[in-house]
Amino acid sequence: MRHRPLVAVAVGALVSLLVALVGALAASGGEGSGTGRGPSAGATGPSGSPSVSPPAQQPMSGGRPEPKPVIDSNFPDPEVIKVGATYYGYATNDNGRNVPVATAPSPIGPWTRTGGDALPGLPAWAELGRTWAPDVSVRADGSYLLYFTAGRKGTDYQCIGAAVAATPAGPFSPDTAGPLACKGGKDTIDPAAFVDADGTRYVLYKQEGDGRKAPGGLFVQRTTPEGLRPQGAPTRVLDKGKDEPNLIEAPALVKQGGRYVLFYAAGVFYDARYQTRYATASSITGPYTKAGRPLLSTEGYGKQITGPGGADIVHDGTNAHLVFHGITKFVGGNTVLRSMYVAQLGWADGKPVVRGSPVRYEAENGRVYGAQVLRDVDGASGGAVVGYMDNAQCLVDIDVYAPAAGTYLLRVRHNNRTAAGGQAEHVLTVNGAARTTVRYPPDSSPQWRDATMEVSLRAGWNTLRLAYSSGFAEVDHIDVS
Repeated sequence: MRHRPLVAVAVGALVSLLVALVGALAASGGEGSGTGRGPSAGATGPSGSPSVSPPAQQPMSGGRPEPKPVIDSNFPDPEVIKVGATYYGYATNDNGRNVPVATAPSPIGPWTRTGGDALPGLPAWAELGRTWAPDVSVRADGSYLLYFTAGRKGTDYQCIGAAVAATPAGPFSPDTAGPLACKGGKDTIDPAAFVDADGTRYVLYKQEGDGRKAPGGLFVQRTTPEGLRPQGAPTRVLDKGKDEPNLIEAPALVKQGGRYVLFYAAGVFYDARYQTRYATASSITGPYTKAGRPLLSTEGYGKQITGPGGADIVHDGTNAHLVFHGITKFVGGNTVLRSMYVAQLGWADGKPVVRGSPVRYEAENGRVYGAQVLRDVDGASGGAVVGYMDNAQCLVDIDVYAPAAGTYLLRVRHNNRTAAGGQAEHVLTVNGAARTTVRYPPDSSPQWRDATMEVSLRAGWNTLRLAYSSGFAEVDHIDVS
């Protein structure tokens, strides 16, 4: 790695003039100019009685939201739709109900478990007690379509069924023609409906494979207009990557900014490594390009939420909230309790940004003045950093996105290379104001470390500026959550 010796900086009128000129030139780039935009890139009540959860403490502005469940009881694989002024939530079987139901006046609550069962009767092929991952959508005639996973009687594998109801709470009547999607000996699970702009209906699901001849993964299947029968052959659109744990499952699709955004889970649901990721495509059948980092993870939430997965968009026409579950109790083996969370969701140039979960912005993708971008740097997340920030003319502007106005946590990954173990400092400004000093303590080891602070951001794009103050520190990236 190349490093520049610390340069002594003269203090006087000439330096002040240069700093003013550089600041004016940098500011003229304006918010949104340059190439740095976009992120790189989870106890029920007593049987028969309703239980109520308080509203999630997720303010639309002001302080940082606390990652607390909106349904603080077992409510896994959540699905949420809005009908009229009411939000309806559905979950994997629990407490004797095939599809538990909850309602709320807003996505963040307060949520009330109704005690009802949206699917009180299963089809003849389905085994009781293995009803998972419901999905509810509205059909063109105003009726409601429920997709669900169920174990097939007399087997050890699962299939996808369909049911219809006149109201969102049910009761849903199962289709008697047999499973919508099934594969002998292999699990077909986690259905998700999607209706394209032209009205064409699809269902997405995860299916196990048969090795190289018939690999598994996530599939898109076109359906008949009423959503009950497949139409044509399914298309495999995604499989597990080398950097993803165990397997992928739980697809959910949304169209944003003219592109298809496919959310999915990686890992196994009873493991803390379970996480939510996404991929994008210009066509519903792909090819899909995966984001480089998880969208939601245990580590990303600072272990305040464990195993965030089963994610889906809250279906209210806004694409402004993401619903998912997190592990709240490990019972033993593969038995866990998973509660429902809702997070504010924003779209940074068509890519999802979830408030409370970190998004990484590489410093080298910002607008660099006076300093230099160093390539092939050991330990740097993108292989490059902004270095040579060693005099008063050096600064970098980085555009970051906030789903909502409020307080966010910044982590500045840096390496303090000041001679003789001295302290280094940068001046941080947000949108041209709110100056604060970022201090990098003396560090004799060649390690990358985080400096953390809270800042107030406005909804949408914001420009963070790191300018030289003292010492010599290189900047790898900024994480915003």
